[in-house]
Amino acid sequence: MIEEPRGRIDYDECGAGPTIVLVPGSCSTGAAWRAVMATWNGQFRCITTSLLGYGGTVERRTAYDPDISHEAEILESVVRKAGGRVHLVGHSFGGLVGLAVALRHRVSLASLAILEAPAPEVLRDRDEHPHYRAFRQMTETYFATFAGGNAEAIAAMIDFYGGDGTYASWPPRVRAYAVQTTPVNILDWASAYSFAL
Repeated sequence: MIEEPRGRIDYDECGAGPTIVLVPGSCSTGAAWRAVMATWNGQFRCITTSLLGYGGTVERRTAYDPDISHEAEILESVVRKAGGRVHLVGHSFGGLVGLAVALRHRVSLASLAILEAPAPEVLRDRDEHPHYRAFRQMTETYFATFAGGNAEAIAAMIDFYGGDGTYASWPPRVRAYAVQTTPVNILDWASAYSFAL
């Protein structure tokens, strides 16, 4: 754990060798990387964290200030604590935050790998208007459904990515965590939409 004046940040490490900082996506924690790390058999120094509002990492954003810089700051703290040049790997929203860190140039990275980063503004910038509209329609419906009282509104977002039935196929504890962290995920989307590359 990293203790900062603005709140705690999840920080766990294991293994030895080149340092890899693994950043999970929304509705997840550093535990999401356990299966990947297990296949490496300790040959890398693996550092995991959780993004704002997930796990033990304290939320710093508000609906009025969802700027992705808040996410970048906590990830930069993790990289600094790790020391030296790290390989930064981010999945989903963690990938977008990793990209923000790389573009800020405030910490030293050996490499950056991002997987499935939700960067809808790239679609708009590249004139991919049908795809951009699909993201906007999905999030507008998701937000309105949640505001209307549907506690499981996040299922629509999860199925948008994974296909119909993905949310229903998750174990009950995973679905419960997604439901519990829906307000945080809504902030994640606000951060993504406001992140101009």
